[in-house]
Amino acid sequence: MVIAGLPPMGCLPIQMSTRFELPGIFRVCLEDQNSDAQSYNSKLEKLLPQIQNSLPGSKILYVDIYTPLDDMINNPEKYGFVETKRGCCGTGLVEAGPLCNSLTPVCENASQYVFWDSIHPTEAAYRVLVEYLEKDLSTKIHNSVGEKN
Repeated sequence: MVIAGLPPMGCLPIQMSTRFELPGIFRVCLEDQNSDAQSYNSKLEKLLPQIQNSLPGSKILYVDIYTPLDDMINNPEKYGFVETKRGCCGTGLVEAGPLCNSLTPVCENASQYVFWDSIHPTEAAYRVLVEYLEKDLSTKIHNSVGEKN
């Protein structure tokens, strides 16, 4: 079983939009929320081995999605992204899920955006995330097999 931690919550467009009075002007990640996400992730990662021990025959792996998303947001050019603070759908500030539909304007090149709507990453961001997770999980699986020998 694979359990993912939280992303950098304070960098989600919806979080930045709802925190500030002028969301179109002041778009910075909210470090208090990011710190809370990191604290939660650390506690979750430490808890999972205890849960695994209580479930004989199970294997539970923690995956870090915070680090790769944070890197995409802080180093967008490294991944070919241009926009990290707004979603591709609508205004990019508060739209999510069903509000992104055929009646809502969409950006011209979604692959340049980290976020599709104000919460969810784009397909391009998920591709980067999957590559990171494949390497991370491969290492963890290899290490866990080595522990049994």
